[in-house]
Amino acid sequence: MKLFHNPWEKWAIIICVIVLLVLGISSAKAAVTIGSVADKMGQTWNERDGRTEEVIKGYLLEMNDFLQTGEDGGMILHYKDDTKFTMGPNTELIIDEFAFDTSVIPIEIAMNISINVGTFTYESGDVKKLGGEVELVTPTATITMQGTAFSGTVDTSGQTTIILLPDSSGDVGQVTVTNDAGSQTLTNVYTSVTVVGSDVMIKTPSALDNNQKKNLFDIDSIDDDIKEKHDQQFDRAENNEQLQKMEEAIISEEVTITEGAETYDNTSDLGTSGTETILDSKSVEESAVDQANVESDVDTSYYDDWEEDLKDWGYIDEDNQISVWDATGEQKMDWDTAKSMYAEMDQAYFDAIGCSDCTWDTINWEEVDWDKVDWDAYYDEYNDTLEKYGLTSYDVKEEDVTETVEEEATSTVVGYTWEDFDLSNEYYNNADYIAAGGPPTLTIENYCDYNGWDTSWCNQSYIDYLNAWYEDDWTLFKDYDSWEKGARKLFKKWYGWCGTWDKPEWCSGQPKPWKMASLKDKYVSEWTNSDWQKFYDNTSSWWYTGSYDDTGDDSTSLEDEYSYEDDYDIDAELELWLADIDNENDCVNWGYYWDKANASCGTEWVDNSKSETTTTTSGEILNYTTGDITQTTTTTEGDVKTSETLTGRYTTGSNTYDADVDTSVSGYSIINRYNDSHRAYLKIETADEADIQILQDKEAQHFDIGSSSSQENITIIQTD
Repeated sequence: MKLFHNPWEKWAIIICVIVLLVLGISSAKAAVTIGSVADKMGQTWNERDGRTEEVIKGYLLEMNDFLQTGEDGGMILHYKDDTKFTMGPNTELIIDEFAFDTSVIPIEIAMNISINVGTFTYESGDVKKLGGEVELVTPTATITMQGTAFSGTVDTSGQTTIILLPDSSGDVGQVTVTNDAGSQTLTNVYTSVTVVGSDVMIKTPSALDNNQKKNLFDIDSIDDDIKEKHDQQFDRAENNEQLQKMEEAIISEEVTITEGAETYDNTSDLGTSGTETILDSKSVEESAVDQANVESDVDTSYYDDWEEDLKDWGYIDEDNQISVWDATGEQKMDWDTAKSMYAEMDQAYFDAIGCSDCTWDTINWEEVDWDKVDWDAYYDEYNDTLEKYGLTSYDVKEEDVTETVEEEATSTVVGYTWEDFDLSNEYYNNADYIAAGGPPTLTIENYCDYNGWDTSWCNQSYIDYLNAWYEDDWTLFKDYDSWEKGARKLFKKWYGWCGTWDKPEWCSGQPKPWKMASLKDKYVSEWTNSDWQKFYDNTSSWWYTGSYDDTGDDSTSLEDEYSYEDDYDIDAELELWLADIDNENDCVNWGYYWDKANASCGTEWVDNSKSETTTTTSGEILNYTTGDITQTTTTTEGDVKTSETLTGRYTTGSNTYDADVDTSVSGYSIINRYNDSHRAYLKIETADEADIQILQDKEAQHFDIGSSSSQENITIIQTD
């Protein structure tokens, strides 16, 4: 029986269908999103990891992105800290550094951007407001600022001009422009400086005249400008596409004219609209897809309900296109066509599991007889649907079989298929995996190449993701048998929806299995499909309503309350910083946890009540002849108490007056003890060891200078 606990199962089925089941598994890149493209116009692109990507509205920004605009291009960038950055035409910039994490101590806030050429505006966000280091670097200058906005121009020679602007609220800060020859600071709005070279002294700021202000590339105008030019660009693209279709139709003689009894004159000017001729210039492939959609009459309501979300998430672009995958890699398809394809593939899956009248929301997974599923028939149907919609199927062609067999016959590479990692009972009971302490490590050779999968998506990043995921899964199911802290951390990595991708956190009120009445006494390795269904149903109920019925014990233990800092949150720099904290007050004041038993500061909560040791004294008797005292010392460690009564040279407990040994005077140790009535002052050469006992009224204090057995005893007794 299969266990549905991996990230692409039931309740997240929309992502499962689009990204995994239907489209194939794309590359999973572990990269931190630092912002997004709020709007754009014209040609815009980005170079990332050696490849060039088209930039669209909603495009997510990452570190080291090399963003560029064309002659008609422009972008508005919004960073996570609310910094706003606009790029005009023919502009190039590189995001060298962006750190904005206020959840750690010390907080991480910094920004560094290199502008190679072009025109831009900048408005400060929280990075600068919180005191972070912000630098914009051009070929000739470095720009730093204090909570403000400004515009800049960098020409092809590197000459840089910076103009101080009011921000969106009308406030004005200051900008400092620096090169090797010195610096100038702008404090007055609409003043500017120009840097002509990296080693040429910068002239003092000058005010803009009215003409310059009128033509200023500023924050308010660029937003409207981008929107206006974006609309114009879209109209041009649409018109050009229509013209191209009309020309192709005329050449191929596939044009159908629908205008009543009128006749289309193919010698007329294609750029005019003297008639209202409607041209059907669809390609043969497009017509075939349209016909297939009419004939199939599939129900796409499931995907219609998700359409707005998919657009918000960026899966459907502004041209109504969505990425799909076939045997050749990533393709683009119109969303209306794609959702019909998805619906047909869904139906093929429902038929395969014996639930033809089901939907993703109504399947009873407990009743599915997985042993009777004809997966080969389903894959055939899946590939036939791909071909039906003009995509390339994953079927191995007959002519490739001989070559494949020959390669396998001579190959010595041991390979693995998805069945080797199917997360069934056979997987967890695999003797080889158990003996090795977990499943084998996947590589491009033994997984991607072995199965003949396209390395455009089955690449090293994807392999790294799989290995980490299967390692965590094995640990959760084989190394733990109860919901102890380590198991909870692993489960949170999969289902903690809040936080960031690398620091997942539970959302407020989100269902946790160890808090659910029906699951809290049952560990995940013992779950049946019905148990998984309970977890998914409660999660779905919480997602849509903010609450769920199966709450069980909602009380929060101390461990739960202080377990939000995970092991993988700690970096080397933080560990070194924490190691320097040697007292409880500093540790707690910085928001961390003091371990009394080990006298150390850390990121995880420690139950100090079990390791805390307290000592008390009682029954003190002072001998004013010998200087000795007799007292009972009681030590409490956890719940255990021990007591002993001793006589000798000791310090009485709970003294009102105390003194320490002062070694600040070179070569000497000084003891200076006094109360309201008496004072004892001793200056002892450090090389001379001594055992000192001072009795003042009803208090005694003992000092050891040195540690040898030949110490001289010094006794001072002061009483009324």
